Amino acid sequence: MKTQLNSSHFLFVIISFILSSNLIAQDFRTKEKLVFENEFRYFIEGALHKGTDNTENIPLYARNGDFFYNGAVIEVVQIAPGSAFDQTFKDKIEAGGYFRGSFGAEFPVAENLAFSTAIGFLYDEVTGELGDGSGRAYASFRTTQIDFIGFYMYKRHRIGLGGSFHYNPKFDYKETGNNFQMHGVYRFSNALGAVIQYDYLVSENTSLGIRYTDIAYDFDNVSISDIANGSGDNFTTSCADFLVFNCDDFIDASSISAHLTYRF
Repeated sequence: MKTQLNSSHFLFVIISFILSSNLIAQDFRTKEKLVFENEFRYFIEGALHKGTDNTENIPLYARNGDFFYNGAVIEVVQIAPGSAFDQTFKDKIEAGGYFRGSFGAEFPVAENLAFSTAIGFLYDEVTGELGDGSGRAYASFRTTQIDFIGFYMYKRHRIGLGGSFHYNPKFDYKETGNNFQMHGVYRFSNALGAVIQYDYLVSENTSLGIRYTDIAYDFDNVSISDIANGSGDNFTTSCADFLVFNCDDFIDASSISAHLTYRF
């Protein structure tokens, strides 16, 4: 379940923060002299994103009725700890969420000014049992992300403005059981968004920060593969075929995120 994955990444950020804090607390004088150095450096970054859209308006394909319906929600059926009864939980994925890993470089531009560029992978996913007990379901939202941000630095602080290019945003939805398999691939147009970011230096090589990204995806098409009892149907349909939907800015992939950056 996504909740388990969320916990592991939050734990990673918390542990990293504690380790960084312990290291700099060992020498208070060194801590007071920390500043963002304006020099060429590589960096790696891990971030947790909270998206603004839960994708409920994505038209999911109903394998039992050959039609589309709204609502990217998976019902996870399991026995809760200490309970003798099955309980149903509903989990959702978000465009713009929820984990990102990036690699990039920083370049000095002028005094107190720097430019940063990075490439990364942003994704969110949910897995679980179908509510009717017939099988399992899986949903994911993934995109390659290219960032370019200009920063103004002042001692241990820096603030940046720039853009984020999302390449090949894609939503996958699968249902599998003993005698059926359905897979829908929903493709969105490449998109360019705006970014504002703040970072605080916690050690010579490590900083913590927050970011807001404003971006939306246009819906292109969906490819469906539906196989049941040995036979199936495969087709692709465009967003325009749904008529009732506005294909432009179909999904709001804006997000607010917290990140940990290590420079070397």
